[in-house]
Amino acid sequence: MGSSSSKSASYTEADLVSGLQEGKFKNIVIMCGAGISTNAGIPDFRTPSAGLYFKLRKYNLPYPEAVFEGSYFHRNPLPFFGLIRELFPSTLTPTTTHKFFSLLNQKGILRRIYTQNIDALEYLAGVPEDKIVEAHGSFQSSYCTACKKTYDLKWLKTEIFTPDKNDGVPKCEDCQGVVRPNVVLFGEALPNRFWVNITPDFEACDLLLVFGTSLVVSPFNTLVGKPGSAVPRVYINMTKPGSSGSMLGWFLNLAANVDFTRSSDMVMLGDCDQTVQGICNKLDWKEQLDKVEVNNLEDIS
Repeated sequence: MGSSSSKSASYTEADLVSGLQEGKFKNIVIMCGAGISTNAGIPDFRTPSAGLYFKLRKYNLPYPEAVFEGSYFHRNPLPFFGLIRELFPSTLTPTTTHKFFSLLNQKGILRRIYTQNIDALEYLAGVPEDKIVEAHGSFQSSYCTACKKTYDLKWLKTEIFTPDKNDGVPKCEDCQGVVRPNVVLFGEALPNRFWVNITPDFEACDLLLVFGTSLVVSPFNTLVGKPGSAVPRVYINMTKPGSSGSMLGWFLNLAANVDFTRSSDMVMLGDCDQTVQGICNKLDWKEQLDKVEVNNLEDIS
């Protein structure tokens, strides 16, 4: 179903399917990255040919990755919002993989999602806020850097995509300070919620599902080593673990030595949505998956 399994370890797709069918898993932890959102139209920048250098050239950045740095954002937020406006879709709709997360929650077997993504698609898929840990923050909320007034995703989207009224940078309605999404830029601390949940979540974890992340960014990638050695770990992505296919990874020359060779591991290389559909077909969950109701950005009041 659009994926290929690496059988270097003994854990198989049949083991995963039977475990889910037999109710063996009660505390599933998910780790996910940009690869689950590409089918929603959000680029994961898999190759430098996506033209980021060209798009950023007009901003006269000291170096391209400055657009992702917190210190540079404080000096000049225009390139960050310009990049978001040019590369991100004007609407957001969850993918099949996001719907699968919501289905696991409906079945009462999802403990937590740890996401590197800032697109808030897990929320739009109907996963409760308390089930989501956003390692790098999210566009779900934003705040004024001056007076700290908060804003929601729909407001921020409107402001980002109407640059003619704010000179390309969202401004606070009360004080005209710069409003930024509640995301973690390079050089900034990860949210406390990331740290406080790790120990209880991964001690309870009885199945780790890793979707759409190459696991090259630390400390996020260290989480794969947290479950017990007998806990199944299933890796689903277009590229092998530790091999960055992202444009940001290309910028920063990221790579990591991530071991997915223990007997309880399985690596499935392929499109996340197609792989999820294949698994759900074997589980006879296709109809349930199709019935998962999601929102898009325009549905949010």
